[in-house]
Amino acid sequence: MLARIAGYVGVFVAGLFVGLITTLQHRSFAPGGLLLGLGMVVAFAIGLRLVSRSRAVTFSGLLGVLTAQLLLASGIRNSFVVTADPLGYALTLGVVIIAVVALGWPDVQRRAGYDGEQEKDIKE
Repeated sequence: MLARIAGYVGVFVAGLFVGLITTLQHRSFAPGGLLLGLGMVVAFAIGLRLVSRSRAVTFSGLLGVLTAQLLLASGIRNSFVVTADPLGYALTLGVVIIAVVALGWPDVQRRAGYDGEQEKDIKE
């Protein structure tokens, strides 16, 4: 149980790091920085789903990405990293859409190939 919680916290911290990089660099060279950042979030989400096969782990990681984005958009000392312009809206909406698709994607069970076909024929 403790190892599972530590795993969720570790994935959340990794998500914070991905969100920090994406949010700070989305304006670096418009719109290329935004596209590269969203591509990094997509790769992170796909990697979490493939490695863990758990929506809870994916949720924890993407929550870290959204948390970093929220903290940087909140205007610390009146300094906004994510501003209310098309790039800021695209970043926020893009990350949310990626999270919804990654969490809603169905689980795909791998078939055993030849062995699975053979068992199916024997059962019939």
